[in-house]
Amino acid sequence: MTRVKNENIRVLLVDDTPANLEIAGSILEKEGYDLYIADSGVTALELIEATAFDLILLDIMMPGLDGFETYKMMRKFEKAKKVPVIFLSAKVDIESIVRGFELGAVDYIRKPFNEAELKARVRTHVELKKMREELELKNKSLQEAYDNLEITAATDVLTQLLNRREMMRRLEYERVKYSRNKRPFSIVLADIDYFKKVNDTYGHEAGDDVLIAIAMVTKGCTRKADSVARWGGEEFMLLLPETDAGGAMRLAEKIRRAIEHHTVFHGEAEIRVTITLGICEFTGIGFLDELISNADRALYRGKAEGRNRTAVYDGS
Repeated sequence: MTRVKNENIRVLLVDDTPANLEIAGSILEKEGYDLYIADSGVTALELIEATAFDLILLDIMMPGLDGFETYKMMRKFEKAKKVPVIFLSAKVDIESIVRGFELGAVDYIRKPFNEAELKARVRTHVELKKMREELELKNKSLQEAYDNLEITAATDVLTQLLNRREMMRRLEYERVKYSRNKRPFSIVLADIDYFKKVNDTYGHEAGDDVLIAIAMVTKGCTRKADSVARWGGEEFMLLLPETDAGGAMRLAEKIRRAIEHHTVFHGEAEIRVTITLGICEFTGIGFLDELISNADRALYRGKAEGRNRTAVYDGS
């Protein structure tokens, strides 16, 4: 654990008895803590609302707003929700001690104060709080690293679309969902027309620019619920949940027209391409491989009919 200097630790001491404030305050100040003093629950709440504390020492028996009520009210402040609280009391009855722990206090110190006990308990809970904070930061970093790893594993490096593996996982999810609710979903396979000619004419870097541009345009035309993947080479796949073939056709045509009118700039070259798209709606019959093959058949029928068009699988 990183060693924390006491002067960086904010401690709030709450007690309605001046003598107790003086004794405990003197002990804590000698330890170098950044000490704040409150002589009532109301004053304590004002300080808690304004300041982020690392530890609060809270007297139970106070006139007006006692320690238990003060505790309940302070927990409403966002900055005080995780601050450890040690209750202070001259009473030694089990009922008060248990109630304090049930509310969420981390410890209990009896008055009159024993200097060694007070210092030890404060030090222990300050260190425990810092350890918890460090652990939370490490867990957050680990979670972020894990999330980034998951994103990387599911993403095509060049286009930043989903990769084939992740698209297959999502297709299987939709297939299972269909078995429950019978709501249709469709897939669209899209292939860039004469892409080899782009590479041969302008070079593979220009080809990469075209792939990136097509990915961007396609993604920009879809809904949040839709999934877009680079299926392989110059081929893309779209997964459209709760969408029949008619809805898929409308979206595919929107994408086709957007790409047809889009210019890709590579150096001084201005490159225009078109795409052909094939659609198949999942009807609950057959496997995913068959669904994909049928979309592929529709795609290549579109290619055979002249390219730059959308075709729907019709069973042939």
